[in-house]
Amino acid sequence: MQDETILWFDFETFGSLPRPWDGGRSGPYPRRDRPSQFGAIRTTLDLEEVGEPIELHCRPSVEEPPSIGACLVTGILPQDTTAGLEEARFIESVLEVLSVPGTTSTGWNSLGYDDEIVRFTAWRNLLPPYEREYKRDNARFDLLVAFRFAWATGRRDGIEWPAYEDGSVSLSLGDLAAANGIEDHAATAHDALADVRATIELARLLRRTQPKLWEYAFGLRRKKAVSNVVDAAGSPFLLCDRGIGAARGHATIAVTIDQLDSNGRLVLDLHGDPAEILELEPRQLHARFHRLDPDLPRVPVRRVRTNKLPMVTEEKWLKALDPEVWAAIGLDQELVDSRMAFVRENHVRIRECLRLVADEPPETEHVDPEELLYAGFPADGDSYAMRTARDGGPEALRRFSRTAGDERLAELAFRYLARTHPDALDAEERARWTLHLRDRLLAPGDGETSRGLDSLTAIQAVRDEGADPRIADEVEAWTRGLAKAVDVELPAGT
Repeated sequence: MQDETILWFDFETFGSLPRPWDGGRSGPYPRRDRPSQFGAIRTTLDLEEVGEPIELHCRPSVEEPPSIGACLVTGILPQDTTAGLEEARFIESVLEVLSVPGTTSTGWNSLGYDDEIVRFTAWRNLLPPYEREYKRDNARFDLLVAFRFAWATGRRDGIEWPAYEDGSVSLSLGDLAAANGIEDHAATAHDALADVRATIELARLLRRTQPKLWEYAFGLRRKKAVSNVVDAAGSPFLLCDRGIGAARGHATIAVTIDQLDSNGRLVLDLHGDPAEILELEPRQLHARFHRLDPDLPRVPVRRVRTNKLPMVTEEKWLKALDPEVWAAIGLDQELVDSRMAFVRENHVRIRECLRLVADEPPETEHVDPEELLYAGFPADGDSYAMRTARDGGPEALRRFSRTAGDERLAELAFRYLARTHPDALDAEERARWTLHLRDRLLAPGDGETSRGLDSLTAIQAVRDEGADPRIADEVEAWTRGLAKAVDVELPAGT
């Protein structure tokens, strides 16, 4: 039997530029951020290192202009990784490391960012995005989630907790590392391997100072352990999950109201009054459930994914919560009991009201197919043909691009052909590829101006703020080089 191990990993990226469908949201954009560096260290479950550290570099993309913001944060320039692996080979190597049987892969905010880099890079390179996460007894974890859980439940002894100016706890890797004496990290932060080493040291600290919490939190990497808690009919549970926030103590008390699919649950957040759901007209409930007007308050409902490591504890543990925890989450046992009595009496009505508004198809119109991984699983026939085409060379890729039933895969196959077999393109394919590359520079960004102009404007803005001129100059030179290669003329200055 294969020994279980933990693979601690981290990506640095070149970032990416906004697109209209981002709705004005600022980066990073893990759906399209291009990787620049991958670092990983494997340990035993006792956090002892095994094997040699792994470091891979990825060649910069010719499709996606680099983000000056990302390059300033990491210090990695496109010119620095031209000797690295081409992206298709890079992600193959990454998946090989992550897919070793018995591997739990983890990092700091890996569920929120690094795992998304893996999935979307695999997707645009015609590789299975999810298999490494669950096959061969593999799983995912995230140390940030465990630290958030420790704070939320009051298990804080033995750890120095840095704070922001407003007094709220900082859960950034850099701040926690510095506060807890991991001083070497400061000089090399945002280097993939340095971030991995700091993460492992923090894991050792948490395991040493809060061994019971560590064991419990690590056990929740198996979604069955989560399901056992959230699927207990009519039982409230403590929920520590993304999006609850420091103002709410990073936790709440919730109860499952419906099962959306094998991994998805719809839960009531008992910080809000569940009676409100029954008081709203369907149109009002729909608008507030989907946040169509951000000025309107949320309805007290959350989506929980059992495969995304929500930290949950059974109802019996609520009675053991410290008063400090109850105060931080803005609840007390009496209020929870009162709201649970209402939920039990009106469970069916609440569930039916929410079923009318919960299912909303993802917005796919005008969104690039590289970013539509979550728009639905490809049909089995397409998935099988995709694997065959990827290994079959140019003609197999052409054939798959023509015959795929899924329009997303048809386009991805053409782009994969163009990236990996550029010399095999005929005149029509070269023209199509050039149009694609031009679109990446000339199409709108987050406003009416082109992405190429947005890039130059951002570069000039950081120059004006006194940023490292070498980084600004190199990113501008690279962006102008991409434009020149496809006969796009960018303004001489901004």
